[in-house]
Amino acid sequence: MGCLVTGEPHSGKTTAVRQFKQAYLDNVPEAQPNDIFLFQIPSRARLKGVMTKMGIELNIPDMELNNRRDFPTFRLIQKVTAKLWKNGVKLVIIDEFQKLFDLPGESRVEILGGFNDLANESHIPIVLVGVVGVDQLLDIGKYESDEGNLRGCFSSRFSEFRLGAWDDPNCPKFATLLKTVYDDCALMTPAGTSPFYMIESIRELILSSTEGLTGKIISLLKWATRYIIRNHLPENITLDVLKQTLKSLQVNGW
Repeated sequence: MGCLVTGEPHSGKTTAVRQFKQAYLDNVPEAQPNDIFLFQIPSRARLKGVMTKMGIELNIPDMELNNRRDFPTFRLIQKVTAKLWKNGVKLVIIDEFQKLFDLPGESRVEILGGFNDLANESHIPIVLVGVVGVDQLLDIGKYESDEGNLRGCFSSRFSEFRLGAWDDPNCPKFATLLKTVYDDCALMTPAGTSPFYMIESIRELILSSTEGLTGKIISLLKWATRYIIRNHLPENITLDVLKQTLKSLQVNGW
């Protein structure tokens, strides 16, 4: 029914799922924007709050009015399920899953039970995205309260896929990542200049300064682009540009 995508902070989890949706829209024939529903769990919200936010983002009319205390929670799930089907959603991606750590155990179980009902009623695969260690939230058996109807359900449904860090500056896929980010920055490289991702010393600096975390790599290159534009420099990411950018980032807690 889905999977659990995990990674260290700044490993690029959110970027990865957003890029996945864009790649799907760009490459799958007849793909529609509603095919993939991206959703971020709100902070410290119980099940009704989570389902209400989902309903609002799915454009269900008057969804906020259904968040009152006496409105049955299962009806909210039914409304969300019906709208997922009406919109033709083929995949649900739930980001920031680690926010459930901020909730008491019974609220976590309540939300997990709601996601379980959503999966059962919609028959739409669900991808959960969170930091390494968030798989503990799926082990219902560890909670003190007796939730026997949920035990084992999530651990079997959501096999974990962990995003790793880059560790080889000469890996062709790493160079491809850098080129992808570079193309997205839309810099006009001066004629006769080698793109930065083809220079080994630059690739090595990027790895050593970011711990190989995709999120940090993207942030570094975006900030380098801003540095170039703001200082009216030739539009090429150089070793010196990266070093100057790192100084600025480190001042701000990089």
